[in-house]
Order: sequence, then structure tokens, then C-alpha cells
Amino acid sequence: MEFPAHWEHLRSHRVGPFITQVVHRLPDGRLHIWTSRRHRKRLGALVEEGIEHDLAAVERLARGHLRHFHWWGWRFDHLSWWIGLIFILGSICFVLGTVPLAFTAVQQWLGWSTWALDFICFMGSVFFTVGSALLVLEALNAPSDPTAKHADKPKRHPWRWFAWEWERIDFRIATVQLTGAIIFNINCGMALVEGLAWWQSDLFVWTPSTVASCCFVTASYLGLIEVTHRRWAWRVWDMTWWINFFSLLGSAGFLCSSLVGYFGQGPIQLPQWWGNLFALMMGSWFFLFSTYLLVPEVLSEDDPSAS
Repeated sequence: MEFPAHWEHLRSHRVGPFITQVVHRLPDGRLHIWTSRRHRKRLGALVEEGIEHDLAAVERLARGHLRHFHWWGWRFDHLSWWIGLIFILGSICFVLGTVPLAFTAVQQWLGWSTWALDFICFMGSVFFTVGSALLVLEALNAPSDPTAKHADKPKRHPWRWFAWEWERIDFRIATVQLTGAIIFNINCGMALVEGLAWWQSDLFVWTPSTVASCCFVTASYLGLIEVTHRRWAWRVWDMTWWINFFSLLGSAGFLCSSLVGYFGQGPIQLPQWWGNLFALMMGSWFFLFSTYLLVPEVLSEDDPSAS
């Protein structure tokens, strides 16, 4: 990002090697607040009347979005909306597949076999992979003009399919998420294979599940860094904070399930309901909460009273 030379640079928020927010004062006295997530989501920078603290402007906007919350809407022209929809479908598949596994009464009432539930989870992993791939494309094709406001229509540029920009936190989030999603397809697919020995189950199901869950935890934590501009902060008034916080809880649930799943059979066995089945189900619900909020995040920008 190259900002105009006549803008007065006030501060840059950096966490480790990542720059997550850059603040300039415009010639007319207003503040121009560029953030990594808004840049990636094509929401543009914040341009506010001159105030002493830029965080106050961000908080005001975030509170406005919560007051004018849109439960649902259609934005076929916005890539972030499609990403949210695809992730929602994947999360619904995981919820449908894991709730009956955790509660046998529900499974008996539905009459679905365990193989059918595992297949539903596999379809959820496919949706997650597609959504994660779109996350990478979203980061690679973020607008390069930092002068645009969120109401301005971004200029069209040639679509980029491949690039490596590891120094950007948004690209790293998307890449780590996609890596985890691809690996997660392995364990979800191997779960459909019946008759695996305990060591085969550990190797082909729980090991890729653990590695993928670690990727999800990492991507979710990086997402929190991207919106808080520090290693940790509580921002309960910020919808984007809840998106990443719920994602972190969901990733932790999947990781707990993977670790306990190692001991479902074999020489050392642990009770599976709390650590595996219940944790996996709750992780799926948390992912559903997180992915659902991706849609209101886009819609809130369409409400003039929320900006």
C-alpha cells in the first residue's frame, strides 16, 4: 500500500511483523484509518472528522453496526458475502453431522447411520475448503487504492489467481486456513472407511484432524490480531472480534476432539463423549456462529445510519 505523500502519517499499529492499521491525517483535518481486514473485505478505509484517538472512531463505527444489525440479506456482487454463505453451509453440515453423534437419541430419531453422518461432515469439509480458497483470492485481489472510502466502488483490476505475499497478515490468515481445510478433507474422508485398526485410525483420521485443527486455531488467532491490533484484547462491541473469537472457540473444540480421539481405541483409552463427541459438536456450533456473522458484517456497510 502506497499512501499519498501529502498525507500526514500519525501512527501505524504493528503486531510482530504485521501492520494491521495505519492512520493518516488528511489535508482537511480528517483522519484516514486503514485496517487490514477492511482492506481485505473491500470495505474501504474509515474517514472520520478529526478526533484525538483513532480507536474511538473504530469503536463508534463498530457500535453503530451492532445497533443496525441486519440478520440476513443478499449481496451477490460481493465476494465476502459468498464466502460467508459457503462457510455457513459447511458449518451447517458439521452441526447436522455432529449433533446426532453426540446424542444417540437424536440419531435414532433421525434414523441416520454413522456412515451417513460422517459423509455429511465430509461435505462440510468440502464447503470449508472452497470457502478457504476464496479467502485466499479475496486477500490477493484486495483493492490497492488506499484513498477510497467504504462507499466508493473499487476500481476493477486484473484478477490475480496466484501470488505469495506471506508478509501480509490477511494473506497468511487465508493461507493457513486453506491449508487446514485441505488437510481436514483427509481425516473426514478416511472417517468414511470402515474397519480401520486403531493405529490406522490414529494415523489417517486423528493425525490430519489434529494438524488441521492447529491450522484453524492459528488462523483464528491471527484474525483476532488483525482486528484488535495487539496480541490480545476484549472488544465485545466489535462484530469482527466476535467472528474471530467464535472461530477460535470452534477451532479449540475441533482440536480437543482430535486429541482425545487418539484414545478412543487401542492400548490406552479415554472416555470419548465429553472430550471428543461433545467438543466436536460445540466446535461446529461455534463455527456456525462465526460464519453466520460474516454476512451481517457485509450488510452493515450498506446501512448509511451505521457509518
